[in-house]
Amino acid sequence: MWVYIVIGIGVVLLLLICFCLAVANFSFDNFKTKLEEARSYSNSLGLNCLDFVSEINNRYLNGSLQVQRCEKYQDHFSVGVIALSNETMYSDSLASFSTVSHELGHAIQYKKGELTKHWNQRKKNRLFGKFFMPCVVIGLVLAILNVVSVLPIYCLYIGIGFLGLAFLIFMVAVYTKYMEIKIEKGASKYAVEILKEYLSPKEVKFCTEFLNSARLTYWGGFFRTLLGWTFLTKKENIFY
Repeated sequence: MWVYIVIGIGVVLLLLICFCLAVANFSFDNFKTKLEEARSYSNSLGLNCLDFVSEINNRYLNGSLQVQRCEKYQDHFSVGVIALSNETMYSDSLASFSTVSHELGHAIQYKKGELTKHWNQRKKNRLFGKFFMPCVVIGLVLAILNVVSVLPIYCLYIGIGFLGLAFLIFMVAVYTKYMEIKIEKGASKYAVEILKEYLSPKEVKFCTEFLNSARLTYWGGFFRTLLGWTFLTKKENIFY
């Protein structure tokens, strides 16, 4: 009976790992396909993204945002600033409109206080990350030296304690990574609400699908973080 239970658990875990690897390895290819498709359609407003940002900035954010230039593919929101590349700024494609609306969604999140807690947790995550590998190394060294009878038994317990601390740090980082996905989902939700007021239902549906494919890349990154040890997917730094 127990043999079948163990085999069943093993099969379930294997299927789960295969699913996670599929998402991790193919989410970015799916996003690239959606990106190229979305770039081929212009919005029905006849506006470029710079004009659109100005409209939303005045309507939703009391003109508090400043527009700055950034490198290609580096569009982002930071406190009081929305940074756009030249390729995005003067584009009228649905891809660019979706991207800009998403970053404006982050601006709305910040205004409502939804981003501050997450940013603080990210800072702590980077700090905790500095202790992760030292805890792993110290824990393994103490445990191995006890096993080969160089150090007394209490060193084994200390080593296990360090390894436990490393595991705790890792789980905090995983949780922070998961919360990032929720933040991105929230920004896309605000983006869709903004777009509904300006674009046709067909365009909004297309933009929603594009934003969903973009969010899938965050899930891909999440699974790559968890499964980097398998060497079957590109490893991603969890302590960002």
